[in-house]
Amino acid sequence: EYLAGFFGNLPEAQAHLWHEINWWGHILLIFLFANVLPYSKHFHVFMSVPNVFFSRLEPLGYLPNMPEITDEVKLMMDPNAAFAEPPAEEEGQVSRFGVLDVEDVTWKNYMDSLACTECGRCTDVCPANITGKLLSPRKVMMDLRARMKEKGPGLVKDGGYTDEKSLIRSYISEEELWACTTCNACAQECPININHPSLIVDMRRYLVMEESAAPGELNSIFSNIENNGAPWQFSPEDRMLWADGLEVPLMADMQAAGKTPEYLLWIGSAGAFDDRYKKVSRELVKVMNHLKIDYAVLGTEEVDSGDVARRAGNEMLFQMQALMMIETMNMYGVKKILTACPHDYNTFKNEYPDLGAEFEVIHHSEFLADEIKNGKIKLTANGFAGKKITFHDPCYLGRANGEYKAPREVIKAVEGSTMVEMKRHKSFALCCGAGGAQMFKEAEKGDKEVFLERIEDAIECKADIVATACPFCMVMMTDGIKYKNREDDMKNYDIVELVSLGMGL
Repeated sequence: EYLAGFFGNLPEAQAHLWHEINWWGHILLIFLFANVLPYSKHFHVFMSVPNVFFSRLEPLGYLPNMPEITDEVKLMMDPNAAFAEPPAEEEGQVSRFGVLDVEDVTWKNYMDSLACTECGRCTDVCPANITGKLLSPRKVMMDLRARMKEKGPGLVKDGGYTDEKSLIRSYISEEELWACTTCNACAQECPININHPSLIVDMRRYLVMEESAAPGELNSIFSNIENNGAPWQFSPEDRMLWADGLEVPLMADMQAAGKTPEYLLWIGSAGAFDDRYKKVSRELVKVMNHLKIDYAVLGTEEVDSGDVARRAGNEMLFQMQALMMIETMNMYGVKKILTACPHDYNTFKNEYPDLGAEFEVIHHSEFLADEIKNGKIKLTANGFAGKKITFHDPCYLGRANGEYKAPREVIKAVEGSTMVEMKRHKSFALCCGAGGAQMFKEAEKGDKEVFLERIEDAIECKADIVATACPFCMVMMTDGIKYKNREDDMKNYDIVELVSLGMGL
């Protein structure tokens, strides 16, 4: 009203003059802002929309393949391959695996860093950051942008420019990189579809394959996988001990009889060697035998899928494992794979196809939910009446592959029980802390362990039973219950154990 009163009393000529001053003033401010924008944090205003447009369409659990590694591994595995001198055009070129500095990142990584709004939503949901560790996904993006702006002009003038710094260590510490669980909570939460774990794994790839700078525990795991076909130091000949006393058909025997089963039941390293999850493997077999499902296992021909090696940055070892298993599965004519491990499920479904695999992959929660829906499973003979059951969403089943419904349908079918949700569930579920190879190494320094933060969610919702659908989650939730001294009033079951008990098997 004050301004209207002031300008309303001006002569017409002066009013026109003020109008032109205001109009040109606004135009100049807009042009000034447009010129300042690329040099300020607000550049994300321009970059956000194209960044979303160019964001990848693959599931969050997918990690990009490294074709140069594939070529090397295939050459290593081919007994007839002739090792020749590199082509003339490659003479003198230095190939570097992974990301050490900004010249190693993809254009999309750089676009991500420019589009980052610095809102911090990624860091707010990061399990490592929540539990007091150094890792901040927001900082990773800001560090990449800062380093690119620092080194970029020099690289433009001279491709060989160096300033004796690097993205790793000068900006992002190894401790930050090894704290990541690759749970994809940051990527899920980001409003402009930035994928932080992919960049973090690329930096791990450099540390592992170029410097052999993995934590000591992981180096032992790599050796075990390479020599024994599993992260643990067990003999490959012991891979079927979990099945003692059960009738479990083998792929080799089925092929010898001229048969091809409908499903390959993938047991996985944890299902074969982890004491707690061996029980889950047995219950799954009992259910499948009861339902007369046509299946078989690889037995001692099965080796680790390579998931742990890939998330830990050892791409070479992952591809060696993957190509071996693809060759074995193709030899047996495998079309469908059924597994209780979300990590192997994600690897077979999303990453093996890059290496030539064509399998239909089914998680045991999906299989059980379908059997319940079809009326083949009824869960009436159980002792769960009056019990409250909560479900911990595995990162590589939920966020990575979008499967939230199937395990809940299984739990809701348990007669007499009530399902309760933790405050953080489905896409907002907190990681158990075991992914990204964390299962096999000491956690980085922080306020507390991630699994303790997660089990507190289960305690808060007053659940009697914590149901899981992942071997790593099973270990972490069991440890959390023990640490909190709740073993008498809180139990941890895999969903197939609920089914087996409910069927009275």
